Amino acid sequence: MTQPDTANQIAELQARLQQSEARNAALQDELEHFVRNVSHDLRAPLRHISAYAPLVREMLAEGEDPAPCLDTLEQSARSMARMVDALLELSRLGRIPLQCQPLDMAALVAEARRELAADSAGRHIDWQLPEAWPSLSGDAALLRQLWRHLLSNAIKFTRPRPQAQITIGWEPAADGFSFWVRDNGVGFNPAASGTMFELFQRLHTVSEFEGAGIGLALARKIVQRHGGSMSAQAVQDGGCTVRFTLAAG
Repeated sequence: MTQPDTANQIAELQARLQQSEARNAALQDELEHFVRNVSHDLRAPLRHISAYAPLVREMLAEGEDPAPCLDTLEQSARSMARMVDALLELSRLGRIPLQCQPLDMAALVAEARRELAADSAGRHIDWQLPEAWPSLSGDAALLRQLWRHLLSNAIKFTRPRPQAQITIGWEPAADGFSFWVRDNGVGFNPAASGTMFELFQRLHTVSEFEGAGIGLALARKIVQRHGGSMSAQAVQDGGCTVRFTLAAG
């Protein structure tokens, strides 16, 4: 092997090492950010439990009915249980092997809509669906779950509309296909679009809409497992469009 060949190999190895170090640093930053956010969110129900438990003890000692405080304690415990379940599901989505196969995307969307029938019962929803779908492969069970999360959000956030409109579409993209779910719901502040896919992030109060900020985080993880990306655009009180990409094949 000549000296130039050896030098080229060393340079190539150094470049790969630098790329690997950069990826590891980015993953470390992402992990630290995730742990900070999750730790903060998990403390909220714990604070409620810590605050109300002494009150229950005092009320029992004084012969008062602690039922209202017990209700709050129960709600906090359920909230923490949902958070733990979400963490376990997010971890599972990152570990399970993909069962890729040719997809019938129309059937997956139809199944997701059937699963959400109770949420839309009695509502006037104008569904706009593609007449044809692209040919691609993926994990059918996970992608059905993806559609369920996205359509569930669209159904929920169009609830205040007397005539809801939910549009599903797709178009060719650089390395595959871009899909979207568009609704005429309440939308959100565009400034929050950078954090809305993080676990436990809520863009509306619990009094406005139920939920724990879990669905979009799980949806993004499913898309990432398929090598795609997810984004959202919206205006306050002007609807929302969630887009995701999937590779062709």
